[in-house]
Amino acid sequence: MSIRTTMSLGRLNPAAPSLAGALRPIHQATPQLASKQLTRLSSTTARPATATLNLDSRPHAKAASPSAIAVRANSTSAPANEVKLDWDSFFKLRASRRRYSLASSIVSSAVSTTVGVQVLSGQDLEHLGATVMGLDPFVVLGLATAACGAVGWLLGPALGNGVWGLVYRKYKPSVNTKEKEFFDRIRRFRVDPSTNSISNPVPDYYGEKIGSVAGYRSWLKDQRAYNRKRRNFIA
Repeated sequence: MSIRTTMSLGRLNPAAPSLAGALRPIHQATPQLASKQLTRLSSTTARPATATLNLDSRPHAKAASPSAIAVRANSTSAPANEVKLDWDSFFKLRASRRRYSLASSIVSSAVSTTVGVQVLSGQDLEHLGATVMGLDPFVVLGLATAACGAVGWLLGPALGNGVWGLVYRKYKPSVNTKEKEFFDRIRRFRVDPSTNSISNPVPDYYGEKIGSVAGYRSWLKDQRAYNRKRRNFIA
C-alpha cells in the first residue's frame, strides 16, 4: 500500500492512528526519554548514598588505650613471673628464713643489750632503785639489762625476715603462695584438740616441726595415730 493511500484512509477514518504520529522523528522523543532515565538513575544512585550514611552513623566501639593494654599484659604476666617451687625447695627456703630470724634476733639482742648498758651506766641507779622500787642498784641494773636484751630479741625476727626478703626476693611470691597452701593442708588434716589428754597429747598442732616432705608424712601418721587412739579410748 502506498503512503498516499494510507494518508487518505486516515482522513476518512478519524479513529485510525495517523501515520504522521507513527512516523514522528525519533530525535523529538529522545530528550524526554533521556530526562526520565536521568531521574531514575539519580533516584537509584541516591539510595546507596543514604545507606552509606546510615552505616557510617552507627556507633563504633572505642579502641582500647595503650595504658589499658599494658595493664592487662602486666596482670596476665604477673603469675607467669613467679618461680615454680617444689615442696623440698619450699621447706629449704622456709628453714633458711628461720635461720635468718634467729641470727637477727641474736645480733639485735646483743646490740640492744650493749647500748642499754652504756645508757644505764651513766644513770644514778642507787637513787632510782631506792626511791622508785626500793631495790638494790645491781638488781635494777640486771633487770634493765634483761629488758634491753628482750626488746632486741623481739625485734630480731622482723629484721631477719626483711633481710631474707631482700636476699630471696625472686622466690618470695612463690614462697608466700606455697606457704598458704601448706597451712591450708595443716588446717585440713590436723586433729581436733578438744579430746587432748596427758596420755594422748596433740601431735604438733601447728606443724612447726615439719621441715621436709618426709616430716610432713610423719606428721600425717601422727595425726592418724592420735585419732585412732582417741576412738579406741572412747570405745
